[in-house]
Amino acid sequence: MGTKPKILVATAQRTVDVLMRADARERLQKAADATWRQDLDNKVAPEAYAKALADVKPEIVMTGWQSPLLTAEMLQDNPQIKYVVNLTGELKRYVERGVLEKGVVVSNWADVPAASVAEASLMMILASLRRAGFWQQQMHDLKKWSEAAQEDRRWVSQGLFDKTVGLYGFGAIARKLVGMLKSFDVRILVFSGYIDEKEKKEFGVETVGNLKELFRQSDIVSIHTGNRPDTFHTVNAETLAAMKTGGHIVNTARGPIVDENALAAELKTGRLFAALDVYEQEPLQADSPLRGLANCLLFPHQGGPTDDYRHRCGAHAVDQVERYVRGEAVLDPLTLSQYDRMT
Repeated sequence: MGTKPKILVATAQRTVDVLMRADARERLQKAADATWRQDLDNKVAPEAYAKALADVKPEIVMTGWQSPLLTAEMLQDNPQIKYVVNLTGELKRYVERGVLEKGVVVSNWADVPAASVAEASLMMILASLRRAGFWQQQMHDLKKWSEAAQEDRRWVSQGLFDKTVGLYGFGAIARKLVGMLKSFDVRILVFSGYIDEKEKKEFGVETVGNLKELFRQSDIVSIHTGNRPDTFHTVNAETLAAMKTGGHIVNTARGPIVDENALAAELKTGRLFAALDVYEQEPLQADSPLRGLANCLLFPHQGGPTDDYRHRCGAHAVDQVERYVRGEAVLDPLTLSQYDRMT
C-alpha cells in the first residue's frame, strides 16, 4: 500500500466544528495523512501560513471560512500542492486566482447547500405573503388580534398558489427553488444570462429579456444572482417602480444587488413588501431605513445552510478528497470563468 498523501487542514476550529462531524474527520484521517492547524485563520500573517506549508509539505490543502489566503507566490515554494478543497462556497478570500492559473485543482461545496438556501427563500416568500412580520408585531408587541386586516386590506394574508414568481439569476439555488415552487402551480419567469432553451423546457420556466420586465410581470421576485459590478444596485428605484402594487421582493443572494435606500423609500409608500436576509453593510446598521417597517421582514444573514444541514458540506469535501486519493477525477472542479463569477 502506497504512502498516503499529506493534507493540511488550514481553517479555524469553529469552521471544522460546524462543518465536519466526527465520522467525516475520521474518514479524512484514513484517506490522507492529515495535519490539523486550526490556528491558521485569517488573522495570521502570510509568513506564518507559508511556514506551515513548508513544514507540512502537503499535496492537498483544505480551506474554509476564516482561512488565510493561499497565493500563487506560496506555490513557488510548494510545487507539491496539487489540490485545494474548500469546505465552503466562498473562495476568493481563501484561494487566489493565480492558484488555479498554475493548474492546481480547486473545488468547493458546489451545489451541496443549494437546497437549504432555496428552502430559506421559499420560507421568506411564504412569510412575506402571509404578512408574518406584521402579525408577530400585532400579537407580541401590541397584544392585538386580527382587527388590523379589517382596517387596512394590505395586511390580509395572501397565498402563493397561481402567482407569478420571477427569479433574478438561475444558478443552483434558483434551480432547486423551481422544484419547490412547482407544488404551488406558479408561473416562473427567469432573467439570467445562464439559461438556454433546453434548460427552459427542462425546468418549465419562461425567460424575459430584461430585469425591468421581470419586475413588471412578477408578483414575487426572488434574487439569486451574484454580486458583481454589473449587478450592483440593479434592483433600484426604476426596477421597483415597475413592480405591481402588492409585489414582494426576496433577497437571499447578496446585499449590494439592491439599492437599500430606493427599496426603503418604496416600502414606506406601503405599495410593496420585502423579505431580506443580506445587506449592503453587515451587520445591518441600527439606523437603517429598512428597520421598523411592518412590510419588511428582516433576517440576520441566516439564509445559508442551516446548522443541522452543514455537515453535508463537510462530508462532500471528504468525499472529494477520497476521490482524489483513489486517483479519480474530483467532481465539479472550478474553472477560471466560474472563479471570476464568484462573489
